[in-house]
Amino acid sequence: MKKLPRIAKIGLGAVAVTVVFFALVFLLIVYGEPIHDINLWLLQKKFYTAKISHPSDSVLVEKKTYLGGPSLHGDSRCIYAVGEVRTAPLSKANIRSEYSAESIYFGKKTLQLRLLFADEYEGPYTMPYVDWQDELRETQVSEDTLYVVYVSTGRPVFFYDGRCDD
Repeated sequence: MKKLPRIAKIGLGAVAVTVVFFALVFLLIVYGEPIHDINLWLLQKKFYTAKISHPSDSVLVEKKTYLGGPSLHGDSRCIYAVGEVRTAPLSKANIRSEYSAESIYFGKKTLQLRLLFADEYEGPYTMPYVDWQDELRETQVSEDTLYVVYVSTGRPVFFYDGRCDD
C-alpha cells in the first residue's frame, strides 16, 4: 500500500483551521481588537443621541473622538473618549453650571460629562486630554470661551492592541 504524505494524515481540515487561526492572530496584531472599535462607536452613538443641554449661545466647532492608551506604555486599559469642541460667550463658571447635571448612561455606568478648558488642568493629564488641551490653546482666537465637553471610559485590553499602548 502506498504511504500517504504527512499532510494527508493530519487532514486538510486541521491545516485550514491552523491557517485561519494564525491569520486571525495576525489581523488582531495589525488592526487591533475589534471590540475597542465597537465600544468607541457605541459611546459615540450614546453621546450624540443623548439629550445634552448645551448653553443656548454655544456653537459647535468640532467633534472629537479618541481610541488609545492613557500615555503609559504597557498600561492594560484602552481609553475611549468622545466630545465636542464648543465656544460660548459665557464664563467658565457658567459653562460648568450648565453641564453640572448632565450625564449619559453607557453600558452599566453613568458617565458624567466633563469639561476641558485651554488654561486649566482638569486631570488626568494623559491622552487624549493633553492633546485636546494643546489644540484648544492653539485655536483660541475670539473673546468667547473655548472648551471641550466630553465623556470618557476605558476597557481592559485582552489581547495586544497597539493603539492602546501609547
